[in-house]
Amino acid sequence: MANQDTRANDPKNVVDIDERRLMAALSYVGVLVAVPLLTRKNDPFVFWHAKQGLVMLIAITLTLVAVVWMEVWGSLLFAVLMLFDLIALVKAMLGKQWKIPIIGQLADQFKI
Repeated sequence: MANQDTRANDPKNVVDIDERRLMAALSYVGVLVAVPLLTRKNDPFVFWHAKQGLVMLIAITLTLVAVVWMEVWGSLLFAVLMLFDLIALVKAMLGKQWKIPIIGQLADQFKI
């Protein structure tokens, strides 16, 4: 029991966990997805979020183009995607994985 308390209070372990969560959260901040995608390929947690964040960035970009042709539906879809993006960012900061509907399945098939 004392060993677990010692490891939990070790600042090196805390910084490492916080850095992983931050890198995973960067995956959902637009083009900053490139940072974890290029620097953390060996970390399964961060790379999972980076793949999903990349697919989300592509979907958001395509939705912005669709807004030009379909204002109402495009704007609604954009709002939904931004909400999902925010939820995924918060989940990443909490150290959890949340598969975004449809986007998550596409990300699983995405080979990088």
